[in-house]
Amino acid sequence: MEAERVLPREYRIRPGRLTGVYLAVGIGVPAAALPIWSDEDIPGRVKWLITLLLIAFLGWLVLAARNCATSADLKGIRVRGMVRNRRLAWEDIHDIRAVPNPSAGMGQGQPRTISFMYGHDGRRIQLMYVDDNNVAVEREIAALRAAWEGLRGADWAPGAEADRRIARKAGREGSVVTAMSWALVSVLAATVLFVALLFTEDSAMSPEWILITPVVTFFVVWIGSRLRNGSR
Repeated sequence: MEAERVLPREYRIRPGRLTGVYLAVGIGVPAAALPIWSDEDIPGRVKWLITLLLIAFLGWLVLAARNCATSADLKGIRVRGMVRNRRLAWEDIHDIRAVPNPSAGMGQGQPRTISFMYGHDGRRIQLMYVDDNNVAVEREIAALRAAWEGLRGADWAPGAEADRRIARKAGREGSVVTAMSWALVSVLAATVLFVALLFTEDSAMSPEWILITPVVTFFVVWIGSRLRNGSR
């Protein structure tokens, strides 16, 4: 049976990427604590409290990164997240997909492709570490889908309402990504225009426009995209 051949499977953060988490925490704690300890107006007890809370929070992030996982067996898929564990039996899964990561451009090291499983109500659960930073996404999604198709049961049927909810969610995310992309472009355009106007005798553009322009652009593009998606 195909499902028995590809299962069980487990996905965790790659050791090399976990080293990066350790380095980020090692650099982040001193960098965040230095301004606090250099401020003479903050009492010593408050400095220690803030520092300990910061260390505890970052330590929790490291532990969460280590403990998060996705596992698949003959019963279904289980996702161990940062704050909760979730599991879906194969017959309760509506779909398994790899999708572009909407936040891929927000920070260095973000995966370009992430994965989700969807329940019959259309709600999605991210498959932790089934992304292109840790695995060959297409191969792993193909294996999970093969197991799902073999174990979901002969009476399984797709739900039209789930597809509609998934499509609406994708449309909302697409609107945000488009708006953020235009906002970033507007920052560059406003900066170039401001610098160019500095060399003219009469510049009506103040530096505040560099901050105002992306905010206005984001909301205009986001509203326009939402209205366009709603009219389809």
